[in-house]
Amino acid sequence: MSSHDTSERARRIERVRKLLAVARDPGATEHEAATALAMAQRLMEEGGISDQECRAHDACENQTERGTRANDPPKWENGLAGLIGRAFACDLIFHMSGRWSFIGIDPLPEVAAYAFDVLHRQLSRARRTYIAEKLKRVTVRANKVRRADLFCDGWVAGVAKTVNRMARRPEDGDAIKAYVALTYPSLTELSPRDRNASRNLRDYEHRDWQSGRHDGQSAELNTGVGVGGAAPARIGTDPLDRLAEAAKGLMP
Repeated sequence: MSSHDTSERARRIERVRKLLAVARDPGATEHEAATALAMAQRLMEEGGISDQECRAHDACENQTERGTRANDPPKWENGLAGLIGRAFACDLIFHMSGRWSFIGIDPLPEVAAYAFDVLHRQLSRARRTYIAEKLKRVTVRANKVRRADLFCDGWVAGVAKTVNRMARRPEDGDAIKAYVALTYPSLTELSPRDRNASRNLRDYEHRDWQSGRHDGQSAELNTGVGVGGAAPARIGTDPLDRLAEAAKGLMP
């Protein structure tokens, strides 16, 4: 399909959506609603446009390159991405190339991807610092990596304690579901990598987790370009409010 065909189809879908909106408008007369519905149905039949495709048109996605290149991202990264997805009412998909997709209602996927990038950088930096300062005497690399993962798990838990979940309207959920079904029809279940699975953690390993949790509670977001002002937005009493308010400002 050429770009011209794609844009023409998008215009048809948008016209159908507007007609359906008129048909559902409580303020429309019975004749106006019936006429709009008939026109929408005719356009859908002529263009081979499904109801699912119309619903999906309300959703969009934004991808971030911050993920691991492995097919199985670590548990802490999966947890961070899921946390951000829930905070901004987005569904989440991991690509085998290492990208994460946030799928939701514009502009929330863009804000979610931005928030993930910012927090992923902070967590990666905190992980490196913890390894250099607290795990420098651990000589076995596998143990050092595993304990650093515990620190990261705790860090994500620290952020999660202060993050509110953005409510999703039923119609938005339908749009996101339709978008995912059309764009990614063959999804499989993701199994994150957990290096500490089935282990009985020792006291010092619990302290790794607690150190991460304490550190994660002081995480900060900076609203940045395209989202709002440049002042830091601390995740605390009213978590992610500045990003959420900035997102509202981008709403049509």
